[in-house]
Amino acid sequence: MNVLDLLHRAKPSSEPVYAGEWATLSFRPDLGSQQQFIVGVAAAIKNDTSIYIKWLPSLQRLSSIYGDAISTTSVRELFDGASTALRTNFKNGFSSIDTGSPNIKITPCGYIATHDVEKELLTLLKRHAGVVWAETSQRGDPTDDEWAYSLMRRSLDIAKSSVFVPNRTLVLGAKSFSIGLDNGKSYGNIVSACYANANTVERHINMSLIQVLGAHKTAKREDPAALFVVLPTPNTSVAKMLMKKTQELLAAIEDVGVESYSNHRPDLLATELERWSGDFSSQMSAK
Repeated sequence: MNVLDLLHRAKPSSEPVYAGEWATLSFRPDLGSQQQFIVGVAAAIKNDTSIYIKWLPSLQRLSSIYGDAISTTSVRELFDGASTALRTNFKNGFSSIDTGSPNIKITPCGYIATHDVEKELLTLLKRHAGVVWAETSQRGDPTDDEWAYSLMRRSLDIAKSSVFVPNRTLVLGAKSFSIGLDNGKSYGNIVSACYANANTVERHINMSLIQVLGAHKTAKREDPAALFVVLPTPNTSVAKMLMKKTQELLAAIEDVGVESYSNHRPDLLATELERWSGDFSSQMSAK
């Protein structure tokens, strides 16, 4: 077989959906020491108005190194403060960004191209965190809200991607909300119902409900808020029970003025999301 035959048979690979630059976030617990650890990563994606940030999911290894010299709560508060500063100060890339703390240093690392920003950042963080990386649990691929958000984002075409709020963080004045969707008239969130028990599902839906209603009240949006819920595949008795409980809960929250869309098939739920985002996408295309 010659080279031309190979080229004809080769399948072209799809272009990455997201491209931009990425950086590491280093933590220096003691400013009097040169010792520092990579505890986070960030990505600035082209055409997104904010940045993606991912910190260590567990500080167990870091705490074992420093013991009582550092407080896990204080470190998390430091990370939260740095995240806010990074999003607020981000304008012209990582070379001029300020973390807001001398304990946190950002180091630009170059180009990034991926189909899934969250997954790529997790891979980079695992690779560069080294000795301070610790798994939070030993289980299969998570099916949490982050998974549901990434699933829906991949399911929509690029023309509709403008409705996704970068990093799922919406700042309105002095308030910050966990909002994943904005179609120009309404706010929404994507929630997973693929958990082990109904209490966890209810807690996540209620937390998301509080966020979208708070953002609506602050921004004085008139159209109803929306929740898009990825249901478990009804192939077991437990999954069927979770689906039923979730649908009952969603029927109840519609009484407070929130539209809900749910399906165990991502493609069908994405169709609902595409319809919801249609008006805003049309407005953006007209500009």
